[in-house]
Amino acid sequence: MVQLVPTGIRGLDEILLGGIIRNNTVLVKGIPGSGKTLLGIQFVYNGAARFNEPGIVVSFEANPDKFHQDAEGFGWNLQELHDAGRLELIFTSPEVLQTELDDPQSLLLQRANEIQARRIFIDTVSLFQGADPNGPPKARGRGSYRSMLNQVMNNLHRAGLTAIIAHEVAQHDELVCSLEVADVLADTVIRVDRGRRERGIYRSIAIEKSRGQDFDAGRHTLLITPGVGIEVFRRVQAEVRGLGEQPTSRVKRSLIGVEALDTVFGGGVYEASVTLVIGVSGAGKSLLGYQVAAESGKNGRPALLVSLDEHPLQIQRNANALGLDLGEQFAAGTVQYLHDSPLELEIDTHYHRIKQIIEEHQIERLVLDGLTTYQNALGDQRIFREFVHGLIAFAKRRLITTFILYENPEVFGITRFMPDAAISSIVDNILLLSFVEIGNQVRRSLTVIKARGCAHDLVSREFTIGTSGICLVEDRGAGLNTPFNRLDSLLSRAPKRRPHTEDEQEHANRDAIEAAK
Repeated sequence: MVQLVPTGIRGLDEILLGGIIRNNTVLVKGIPGSGKTLLGIQFVYNGAARFNEPGIVVSFEANPDKFHQDAEGFGWNLQELHDAGRLELIFTSPEVLQTELDDPQSLLLQRANEIQARRIFIDTVSLFQGADPNGPPKARGRGSYRSMLNQVMNNLHRAGLTAIIAHEVAQHDELVCSLEVADVLADTVIRVDRGRRERGIYRSIAIEKSRGQDFDAGRHTLLITPGVGIEVFRRVQAEVRGLGEQPTSRVKRSLIGVEALDTVFGGGVYEASVTLVIGVSGAGKSLLGYQVAAESGKNGRPALLVSLDEHPLQIQRNANALGLDLGEQFAAGTVQYLHDSPLELEIDTHYHRIKQIIEEHQIERLVLDGLTTYQNALGDQRIFREFVHGLIAFAKRRLITTFILYENPEVFGITRFMPDAAISSIVDNILLLSFVEIGNQVRRSLTVIKARGCAHDLVSREFTIGTSGICLVEDRGAGLNTPFNRLDSLLSRAPKRRPHTEDEQEHANRDAIEAAK
């Protein structure tokens, strides 16, 4: 039976589906600054501090004092573990290490046996290139390096050590050659990368191969966090599960809690459904989202409000001005809030935080405000769609009723719902908020375009925003404003009065007579 060794690195064991196979050799490759050395040290440190697996760190270039100083920045007291006989730091040369591993009576192997070491990290094996002490300089090359590295790996395996070895990625021909050899010989190959995104820096990690075990393929986000070390966040994706394992929808309908929405949807929406709220800026999308979250919290359904656009204090101010006690809901914990800056958005990390809050607080209602901001922040339409698809799939599996707010760029008149990466086909309901220009007045209109399983009317209703949030305007009533049921082409660019039928004209005449009395 395969035994897995947990790395203890947050998220890495998840994409390795449990950890590293015992006694395997793992090659971690990457450019300088990508996190190779830190990953290896953290692996050995976690073994000694958390899993009762003493370890050895072998470094060819690091200054010992700098080594300890860097570790302390992450809260790792290597000296304390060394004094307790659980961690050994060795600073040597590739030639000496090669000789030590070849000698059964070596001091290194003797020390490993004394502390009962189970893990080892070697930084970096690329320095083995041309370090064969037994051959003349002309004999050094691919063949001798392969033989040397293979012998080192075999010796580590015989010593019962689960090993991580670092290899620097470079353009130099010799290093490229040695990297190809190391890729072939290692049991598991992990690549860490560091690059630029606009003016920012990002890091990623990918498992390229792992003999004898499955793993989560693809490129995942890697963060280096002060006081923590390396954290890995699984790439956003819709998890594949067998049919019948987990329901993704319900036939039960429930009230939203916002009277205007419950009315136009004919009595609420399906639980675990996804509603896309589309509208121009200022139409009332965000307010509607705040109202949904606040009412959900008051009715005993924990809610999560996610926004890239506005800070929680700003949202509380806007909600309080309209009589919504969202601040009280935040304080009581019935409504959770997540805000990330779109300028520094790491979508895998952001997605992980959403899932974490949902699971910790048993969220039943999710409001995602500002889908357009996600689209602009991510840039890549594929990543954007992966995030939306992944989030919807997760929410449905958790039976969460979700509301997603999307800004439409058209002010008057609607020619299409989703200008770019369309997601309208994967949602259950579509609610359109728009402006209607009548004379010198601009009025707000609400239309249910799509509602699966709901007895809704395909009509546009006028609504207002006041101290009770969003409220529908009664269509039948006297006054200077023309009711919406007296107008045609409300969604076009030129609404116009609809001619009265005979019955309507008779009713209008009676209303006029009554109004004149």
